[in-house]
Amino acid sequence: MSPEYTAKPPRIRPPPALVTAVGVGALLATVYPPAAERALAVWGVRGVALLLLALGLVSLVAWRRSAARAGVPLFLRAAVLVLPALAFATRDALYLRLVPAAIQALIAALFVVSLRGGGSLFYEAARSLHPYAPDFIAPYCRKSTIVFAAIFALLAVAAGYLGFVPPASGWGSATGFWIWTPVIAASLVDWVVRKSWFRYFGPGPLDQLLKHVLPPENTEAGRRSLEYIRRMRAQLGMPPP
Repeated sequence: MSPEYTAKPPRIRPPPALVTAVGVGALLATVYPPAAERALAVWGVRGVALLLLALGLVSLVAWRRSAARAGVPLFLRAAVLVLPALAFATRDALYLRLVPAAIQALIAALFVVSLRGGGSLFYEAARSLHPYAPDFIAPYCRKSTIVFAAIFALLAVAAGYLGFVPPASGWGSATGFWIWTPVIAASLVDWVVRKSWFRYFGPGPLDQLLKHVLPPENTEAGRRSLEYIRRMRAQLGMPPP
């Protein structure tokens, strides 16, 4: 193989602190409802509340530097402790059922925080996964970040409603299903729109199929993406796409 084609793709960098915080919040919101429902049956309200308070205090200390770098205010990070504290004091499970709503609201706030200074959470994530991601994707990433901020805000309202009016079929399973189904659907729609607009396709079989269905040469945005990829691969000493 010719020496000019021996370069390797850039290594994926660790995600920015704000992206990591959103990922952790999403995981907690997914796991918490069914886990809390089972824990309440075993330990009771005060036991679960005490566990959440302990975990929350540990996370405040462990994540203080990352949260500061991400620009997340202390009151937002400490807000998640209010509900378990109220549950412990009142022995009312309502406050524990409202925790998913608080997490969703915090995720929405993190999306909004990322918009400061003209940036966006999705653009930071893209640059982390693809260090040579072009600047011209920034406007799309910003619009997508705004859309998902609104989605998580609406989900916070929905989770709050399910907390106040738990369904007879089980609060934990219902919250997990009805809260995350819209996120999965929105993510799929975003993926389709992004692929259709930028027409950047990787080496995978699905991307190669889409490349034949949606040729990059057929749109201005697709041609721009293709030209950028060709130019960057040439600069990195990689074979053309």
